[in-house]
Amino acid sequence: MQSILKVLLVEDAPTDAELELRVLQRAGLACESRVVATERDLKHALEEFAPDVVLSDFSLPGFDGLEALKLVRDSRADLPYIFVSGTIGEERAIEALRLGATDYVLKSNLARLPSAVSRAIREAEQARERRRRDERAARMDRVRAVQSGVSACIVRTRDRRHLFEEVCKLAVERGGFRMAWIGLTVADTRSVIPVAWSGHDASHVEAFMRRPAELLGEHSAIGRAVRSRREIVVNRIAAEPRVGLQMHALELGYGSMIALPLVCEDAVIGFWVIYEGEPDFFGMEETRLLADVAADVSFALDYIAKQERLNELAYYDVLTGLSNRNLMHEHLRQALAHAARNDRLVAVVFIDLDRFKWVNDNLGHGAGDRLLKEVAARIASCTREGDIVSRHGGDEFIMVLPDLPSRESATPVLARVLESIGEPIVIDGCEVSVSCSIGAAFFPHDGREPEVLLRNADAAMYEAKDRGPGRLCYYGRAFDVV
Repeated sequence: MQSILKVLLVEDAPTDAELELRVLQRAGLACESRVVATERDLKHALEEFAPDVVLSDFSLPGFDGLEALKLVRDSRADLPYIFVSGTIGEERAIEALRLGATDYVLKSNLARLPSAVSRAIREAEQARERRRRDERAARMDRVRAVQSGVSACIVRTRDRRHLFEEVCKLAVERGGFRMAWIGLTVADTRSVIPVAWSGHDASHVEAFMRRPAELLGEHSAIGRAVRSRREIVVNRIAAEPRVGLQMHALELGYGSMIALPLVCEDAVIGFWVIYEGEPDFFGMEETRLLADVAADVSFALDYIAKQERLNELAYYDVLTGLSNRNLMHEHLRQALAHAARNDRLVAVVFIDLDRFKWVNDNLGHGAGDRLLKEVAARIASCTREGDIVSRHGGDEFIMVLPDLPSRESATPVLARVLESIGEPIVIDGCEVSVSCSIGAAFFPHDGREPEVLLRNADAAMYEAKDRGPGRLCYYGRAFDVV
C-alpha cells in the first residue's frame, strides 16, 4: 500500500498551491496537504501536521521564504525544504541552498517537481538512517568504554566497595551517563543500603532512601529487576508513571534508565542503576552489553566472596571466628615493630581454661565447642581498641596488647578477662563454672622476638596454673590477681 505524502505548502496563492499538488498527484504521489502563508500558521503546522516535505514560495507578502526556511531548520533540521518560485534567480537560489534548502524548482518548470520531491524524500531518509547508525555507533562506543573500564577494574580490584565505586564512576565518566548508583538489598526485608554512586546529582538516591516503598515496589523498574533477576529498561521515563520517583527523575533531566541485578553465589544481593539524559537510549545491543557488564561484576563478586572465605580459613579460627595463629603472628610482628619505633611495651598473653576437660568429658564435645565460643566472645569484650585475640588451639587463647606505657597498664584488661570468664556460663540448659589461668610476657623486657615472647608467656601461664585456678602471672615475677 502506497504511503501518503504529507506536503506543507508555504504559499499565498491558492491556485499555485493547487497546481503543485496536482502535478505531484499526476506523477503518482498520494498527497495530504496543508497550505500556510504566515509565520504563526507555519509554526503550528510543523507541530500539528508534521509534514514530510515543505514546498515554499520565495516571496510572500510580509513573510520571506528565507525566514520560513530558518524557522523550519530550527524546528526540524532534516525536513526536506524545496523552493518553488517564479521569482528566484540563480544567486538567490545558491544562497538558499547554502542556508539549508534542499532544492529549488521554477514554477515555469513544474514537471521537475515530482522527481525533486521524491529525491529529497529519499535523501532525507538516507541521511536520517546514516544519523541513526552514527548515533547507534556512538551509543555502543559509550557502553563499550564502560565495559572495557569495568573489565580492567575487575582484574585489579579485590575489594567489594572499591569495585562498586569504580563501576559507578566508569558509567558516568567513560560512558557519559547522567548518573549511576548501586544499592544492596537487605535479606528478607524491603530495605536497601546505597553503597556507591556517581553523577551530577546524588539527590535521587537520597530521595529513594526517604521513600523506600517506591524503590522496590511491585511495579518499579528496580524492584522488577531484583525479583526477576534480569535487566529492566525504561526508555521513556516521562511516559512510565510507575517508575519510582518519576517526577524527581524528570526534574533531574533523566530520559531513560536501566536497572541491572547483581548476583553473588546465586542470590541477588543488589542492583546497578544507570540513568541517561536522552530517551530511547537503551536498545537491544546496548542492553545486552550492559547486562554482560553486570554479569562480569557479579562474577567478580563471586570471586571476592570465595577469596574472603579462603582468607578466613587461612587467618581465622572456624569455631570462634577469632584470629588464628597465622594472623596473630602477623599482628604481633607489626606491634613489635611499632613499639620499637615508639619506645612502648607489648604484652603477649597466654590464656588457658581450667576444667575444660571436665566439660568435654561430662557434657560432650558439642558443649565444649559452645563453651569455647562463649569464652572467645567474653575475652573479646574485655579488650581495648587495637588489642588482638586469637585461638591458639584446644582451650588456649593468645592476646596481644600493643602500645602499652608500662606492665601495670595491662593489668585492668587481664583482670576483666579473669572476672568475665569466671562468671557462670549456661550450656544446653546447664550452668557451668570455669576459670582460666593467664600468663604474660612483655616486649622488650622479656624478649624482643615473637618466638621468645610466646615461649615466656606460656611459661608464665603454667606458673599461674600451678598456683591454682583463676590466677594471673607475669613472666619473671609473681603478680597474682584473685
